[in-house]
Amino acid sequence: QVGRSTESPIDFVVTDTISGNPNNDETQITQSTISRFACRIVCDRAPPYTARIFAAGFDSSKNIFLGEKAAKWKNPDGQMDGLTTNGVLVMHPKGGFTEESKPGVWREISVCGDVYTLRETRSAQQRGKLV
Repeated sequence: QVGRSTESPIDFVVTDTISGNPNNDETQITQSTISRFACRIVCDRAPPYTARIFAAGFDSSKNIFLGEKAAKWKNPDGQMDGLTTNGVLVMHPKGGFTEESKPGVWREISVCGDVYTLRETRSAQQRGKLV
């Protein structure tokens, strides 16, 4: 599990940095762009070695945790889905992961692992289009 929180359910703590900070010091970020409980990454340890990303975090009781301002909706099958307040964004480089690769298109991952185009703003209540 990945996020900015230092609570025990988080395996990898991620912090913001200030782009282009010439002093390279640890300046305090006043408003983070990283969710406290950002996402969970699940990887199969047996072939075909599938990796899945699920936005949102899970508390110590393994219940899903989304902020109150997070976008939420019910899918046609009746299952609840949503996006983290700050979004969990992924990008697959064109040409794979090589020195010659170029940036690809950024996408947003939902709680259920669906892939969407980016929202108008990072914290908008309206989700992008399902990809």
